[in-house]
Amino acid sequence: MPSIHAPSRSRTAAPRFPLSTLALLAACSCLAAGAAHAQDAALPEVKVTNSSDTTEGTGQYTARQLSVGKMDQAPREIPQSISVITRQQLDDRNVTKVEDAVKYSTGINVTRFDGAGNYNTFQSRGFDLGAIQLDGVPIPQGNYSTLDTAMYDRIEVLRGPAGLLQGGSEPGGTVNLVRKRAPGKLMLNADAAVGSFGLRRGTVDVGGALNASGTVRARAVAVAEDRDSHVDTVFNNKRLGYGTLEWDIAPSTTLSIGGAQQRVRASIDQGLPTYADGRLASLPRGAFSGLAANRQDLETTDLFAELEHRLAGGGTLRLSARDVDRTAYYRSARANSALSANGNFTMETVDGLTHVKTRNYDLFTSLPVQVAGRTHRLLVGASHSENKSYDNNYGYGPSYQANLLAPNYAQAYPDIQLPGYTAITTRTEKALYGQAQISVADSVKLLAGGRLSWADAVTRSTSTGAATSVADPGRQFVPSVAVLWDFHPQYTAYAGYSETFVVQSQLDAAKKLLEPRTGKQVEVGVKGEFLDKRLQAHAAIFRIIDENRAMADPNVANASIAAGKVRSQGFEAEVSGQPQPGWDVVAGYAYNDTLYLKAPVAQVGQIFSPVTPRHSVNLFTRYAFTSPALRGFSIGGGLSYRSDFFAQSGALRITSGDYVLASAQVGYQINDQLALNLSVDNLFDKTYYEKVSIVARQNFYGEPRRVTLALKARY
Repeated sequence: MPSIHAPSRSRTAAPRFPLSTLALLAACSCLAAGAAHAQDAALPEVKVTNSSDTTEGTGQYTARQLSVGKMDQAPREIPQSISVITRQQLDDRNVTKVEDAVKYSTGINVTRFDGAGNYNTFQSRGFDLGAIQLDGVPIPQGNYSTLDTAMYDRIEVLRGPAGLLQGGSEPGGTVNLVRKRAPGKLMLNADAAVGSFGLRRGTVDVGGALNASGTVRARAVAVAEDRDSHVDTVFNNKRLGYGTLEWDIAPSTTLSIGGAQQRVRASIDQGLPTYADGRLASLPRGAFSGLAANRQDLETTDLFAELEHRLAGGGTLRLSARDVDRTAYYRSARANSALSANGNFTMETVDGLTHVKTRNYDLFTSLPVQVAGRTHRLLVGASHSENKSYDNNYGYGPSYQANLLAPNYAQAYPDIQLPGYTAITTRTEKALYGQAQISVADSVKLLAGGRLSWADAVTRSTSTGAATSVADPGRQFVPSVAVLWDFHPQYTAYAGYSETFVVQSQLDAAKKLLEPRTGKQVEVGVKGEFLDKRLQAHAAIFRIIDENRAMADPNVANASIAAGKVRSQGFEAEVSGQPQPGWDVVAGYAYNDTLYLKAPVAQVGQIFSPVTPRHSVNLFTRYAFTSPALRGFSIGGGLSYRSDFFAQSGALRITSGDYVLASAQVGYQINDQLALNLSVDNLFDKTYYEKVSIVARQNFYGEPRRVTLALKARY
């Protein structure tokens, strides 16, 4: 069992800064200092370049190069719907959580499982994303907390199947978190923020060259954040440390190492119950169906190493290794019944400890190839991943009768002994992948590729050591093909076809695993770049068919058959960038229709992803004044719309109405180094349910009006 600190009962106690992160940063600094003199003597001065363009310091809402497809490419060269949240967008909107940033992206739905917003899953086009990527290396998403946005340069959101990149996965897409790199020149950033619900936050970000030639560089980021909540007794305290060292071993070869550690100490809120008939209760938004002793302790450690060699002629060879360790402890008094008319409900108590270790190795090369007088590109790679999850460490205590209208938050929490992990499930995947980008004509490219995977999952009992294969799909191949046509200097049309597979754990009547789910998507779209690429736009239509889904065997009790089939189809459009100097905008619309095609009779023709709004709109714009009287000031604002969505269990449906949220932002550039930024979310203090789920719990009000004032220093 992993070590976990006993949760503090004081809501104001600030957690200590991660000692392992301090040790990591110190080790990086010592290593760099030791290497600096040798590098000055042994290597000529080199020009510092990153493997992909960064968005930090550009002041733009667009990125000219993205890395989500392994090869650095312009958004216009990627034949799928894709969005990017740049460093400037994150700073302008004071966004510090990946979940909040992704929520602003076109067509992405964020489902949260706790009031503090630490447990979340992402959905796109009606499906879970299944995995997120850290600098192009996939890790299972689960519902674990992501790391603070302070360590990222940008967030890339790819919609639609990403099987070429991450093997067996849901067809919804992926989110690629691109970390900040060590700069070649000395820089120091510091932010301080205060705001609603007791927000107190400080960030320090320092980096630069450690030797005269700039061949050894380092960067470190530290975050301390404490905040309360609009929900009674709920709080969320966070500490993050991130460090990286980059060493140009040769003019064309760079080694990057580093890591991050984040600790969250919070109270857990698992949402409100509904009435027995599924009606949502009209309660104060501060209502809490738990106890003040509820706790949530999350620890994430992310260690990485990357060796990149830049080949003559523009090719790249890159070897990456990533080790991510995530532990989550919770102690939760939570609702476990419907709500009565006078506010009574049953409260249960449960403790849990989960632990996941993920290790990935990835090696690929991308090469320009000259054939028949044209330049083509070739990508070839191999990967190995292992995901180990420690299962079923839960303990249940007594239940109580409670009242939401007259709560007793100070009630003592019972002492619950956890039984220890009963099993360890290890999922491994080995894969070969590749893609050829063939220049058929001056304006036409054909992309053809795929991924060949060997995956299995084994569960081993911690008490007996007995191993059981819970998934062995054997060899799986997922192809993808696309064509891009630059029919105008500013426009590219594309059409693509891709497949997915998802391992299933259900058993058939013979107690054998069901065959994997399989999916296929067709997407057609157009992308454009304008005003020297400062403004980008895209629109796409898509259809996904996902079949062999597990459904109850109509003839055998407690058995499943691989016979379900669903369809997701829709339209997405987005524009982002700078229409004119000083004016930034990002706007997106998504329409998504999901349907059961083959299912039990009661489900056929029904919506299969009820949490996905059929219509969603995101808009944010900011204008920086250039006139002498207002120079230095900027104003911004945004709108977010979600059509209604619901949760269904049998004939019972819990429905959330549609809602529109407004936001506003005012900035003032005091001088070249200092700026003030005031942001207001939910400007008109709209009361709405952000999530609906089941009668007993997991129904959450959206956050009331939130004001954040940040002072930002850049040197």
